[in-house]
Amino acid sequence: MLVQGAFNLLFRPGLRDDFLDELNEFEPEYTAFLKQSTMDGPEIAASIITGPARLFEIGDGEPTPYDTPKMGPKVMGVDKEFALGFALTRKTVEDDQYNKANQSAKWLGHAVNMTKEYRSAQLIDDAFNGTNFKGIDNKSLCNTAHTLINSDSTVANRPSTEVGLSIAGITTLLNLFQLCKDENGDPYKVWPDTLLIGNDATNYQRALQIFGTDKEPFTAENQDNAIKKRIQPKIEMNHYMTSTTAYFLFDSKKNDCHFVTRRAPLFEDDFDFNTGAALYKVSMRFLIWFVHWRAWAGCNPS
Repeated sequence: MLVQGAFNLLFRPGLRDDFLDELNEFEPEYTAFLKQSTMDGPEIAASIITGPARLFEIGDGEPTPYDTPKMGPKVMGVDKEFALGFALTRKTVEDDQYNKANQSAKWLGHAVNMTKEYRSAQLIDDAFNGTNFKGIDNKSLCNTAHTLINSDSTVANRPSTEVGLSIAGITTLLNLFQLCKDENGDPYKVWPDTLLIGNDATNYQRALQIFGTDKEPFTAENQDNAIKKRIQPKIEMNHYMTSTTAYFLFDSKKNDCHFVTRRAPLFEDDFDFNTGAALYKVSMRFLIWFVHWRAWAGCNPS
């Protein structure tokens, strides 16, 4: 509880009006890579299904062969609850000459936004390890050996050798998209439209050079920039990712990563009858998860 002693400077005149407490937040960034939805129960479930891939050749008078669709496993996600509150004595509120002690809406609102951003970035931070987030095949979002439900082959959306953000690195990821397979192991049409990078000025500048110049950057040959002819993605920088070197390309339409709200932020306030303290709190429930990986490819250079 914040008592008068903690905020005693606010009870005397003479302080300047600017307490440097203005919150200058970035626009929401988690919405760039997580699709928004709501849920009306404590859990959500999903599965995948695929049908037969090809016809069989039959001879004259031979019976038609039959096959059955294949069903994937059931995966489930359960939301988490988050809450925060603080308390001020009634005297602190009454004696504050600057109206600074009681900024519950601003402070708690900022905490809500930061919780959403950092929790969302955890999915990206875990994209190569799969410690906390796994998909339908029980593997990380970006993996060198995704399994399929109707084929013994595997599919990679992460290179076996990590490459930094460069012409070579982007080319490697685009090649992985071109090699993408469906659950039968057949070619699957998916193409990225967004580049996601961490909060690194060098990588941001490099991305602008890769996708913004007609001639290939970083070379002396002055040859045409083939990457720009293949793709011109939207560049998204995330300020909350732990890694500043990891980068991703993804197809925003086929993206299967989600931020699912169970309960929107609920702001409440009250007074404690015994102490007279002003009580402020906020709580919310949401789920962050992904089911399928096909819309993504990523590199995690050191």
